[in-house]
Amino acid sequence: MSMFNKLPKVMLIAGLGGTLLAGCSDGKEPAAEGEGAEARGSISSTIYDRGSVPNGMGTIEDNMWSKWINENGPADVKFVAIPRWESQSKLNVLLASGSAPDLIFEFGTNIRNQLFNQKQLMPLDDLIEQHSVEYKALMEKYPQLKQAGLKSDGKLYEVGRMNEVYPLTSLFIREDWLEKLGLDVPTTEEEMIAVAKAFTEQDPDGNGVDDTYGLGGMKFGDTSGVYKYMFNANWVNLGDDGEVQVGPNNMKEATEFKRTLFQAGVVDKDFLSDKDGSKSRQDFLNGKIGMYAYMTADYLSFSSRELDTLMNNVPEARLKVMPLPKTSVGQFNTVWNNPVQMTAVVNARAKNPEAIMKYIDYLVKPETGRTFRNGIEGVHYKLEENGKPVIIDPDKYKNEVNWAADYSMLYSRLEEGKYGYSETQFNEEIPVQKEALRLFREAMEAYMVDLPVGEGLTHSEHMPQLPKELQVKFTNVTTAVDDIYTRAIIGGSNYTVEQAVVDAEKQWETGGGPEIVSWYEEWWSKEKDNVLIWSDFYDIYEQQQAAFQAE
Repeated sequence: MSMFNKLPKVMLIAGLGGTLLAGCSDGKEPAAEGEGAEARGSISSTIYDRGSVPNGMGTIEDNMWSKWINENGPADVKFVAIPRWESQSKLNVLLASGSAPDLIFEFGTNIRNQLFNQKQLMPLDDLIEQHSVEYKALMEKYPQLKQAGLKSDGKLYEVGRMNEVYPLTSLFIREDWLEKLGLDVPTTEEEMIAVAKAFTEQDPDGNGVDDTYGLGGMKFGDTSGVYKYMFNANWVNLGDDGEVQVGPNNMKEATEFKRTLFQAGVVDKDFLSDKDGSKSRQDFLNGKIGMYAYMTADYLSFSSRELDTLMNNVPEARLKVMPLPKTSVGQFNTVWNNPVQMTAVVNARAKNPEAIMKYIDYLVKPETGRTFRNGIEGVHYKLEENGKPVIIDPDKYKNEVNWAADYSMLYSRLEEGKYGYSETQFNEEIPVQKEALRLFREAMEAYMVDLPVGEGLTHSEHMPQLPKELQVKFTNVTTAVDDIYTRAIIGGSNYTVEQAVVDAEKQWETGGGPEIVSWYEEWWSKEKDNVLIWSDFYDIYEQQQAAFQAE
């Protein structure tokens, strides 16, 4: 099977770009009438409130960076805090009261789609054409930004950024345990089970106590996603014929594998009580689990948290990133970072669209994003002779800069060139970062390869929003099917996988499955030439890497 099902695209890939994952938002007040063409406007914008602003630094709405924006930017911006994990409810209240900000930064595709369906958004085609310089140029360089920002009426409503393509999740294996037991990295699901049994039964940590497991979390936490990726077990996949396959794809095979692990005793049999995966995570960080997956993102944050903790707790531990094993349904990659990320929309009631566009252009400029990434040159960072930015005082940087990333939502980091790439961000003089760089390179080698991504049709941020009634049915039926297959994992002879398949198919058929299939098939027949899929992202990755090697 080829790596991807290639489909013709209306828009061709034209360039490269990348940026940090972040969230930004502001607040709204009536636009001020300026005198002259260059008069400053007054706008409002959302900003995510993560509760991360250090003591003494103000609030997320009023701090050194909000002041810096108003002193250096093209408009007076009033910021409105939006709780990061409660943005939908907060925005609903603001919109209902007519007080929603002009510029809304939001990562949630479903939330932005909901705003479009409610006719709360302003089309941006003419605004960009007539009043933009920076974003217009970025969109011309990367036509995928326009492709991703279009809605069903053919108009552009969303703006965003280009990100670097790299694996978001890595499956780690204790290489020191492999060496001690004379084992190789498993390459098939059968070998994975055998290695997991050895890690569980042969005392790999040498403490004489039966206290290790071969694999981490089965249902909750980051590791649970690995089983989905291994078998491409998703509700919407792309078939070999280029058409969508909707339903419990490959979930039978994934369940059989997890049932075998459970019955072999190589995972914690109390995994259902570990609701957020925190126990499994702690077991891994304490050196008690042999194979475990993390949402590592760019590896820098992983190095400062989990990897640093593991190295302190278990100094002898040595990790290795392992490719996902071959399975009965094929071999796949873990999920990748979304390279074309839509992050902002404009309120249809905004009074000063031109000022909003100037502000968007200001945020798009590399020098603006560079400031939120590194701080002020000479204060927070310095440039080495080769042009690489280096943090001067890590504590000062953490206190004054690190929490401000949500202001840089429109920053396409790879526009910086070589030192915008993740691989150049590590300080190899710091042991944990040197180790993280080694693992990052292993992850790139393991997962950025000529294999399909086990995350279905495309990145979740590019999936369409089902109509409200169908979304309710979809949520209910997929939850019910998931419960059925979970029962089969732990059911033993009382409830087999074969019984689960029958029950799951019946649940799908009676719970709205056929309606859901019809909706996705109709959507795909109309939009397949415009939807960015994994093969498009791989093309972007190859171009990004070619540019990096040429630096």
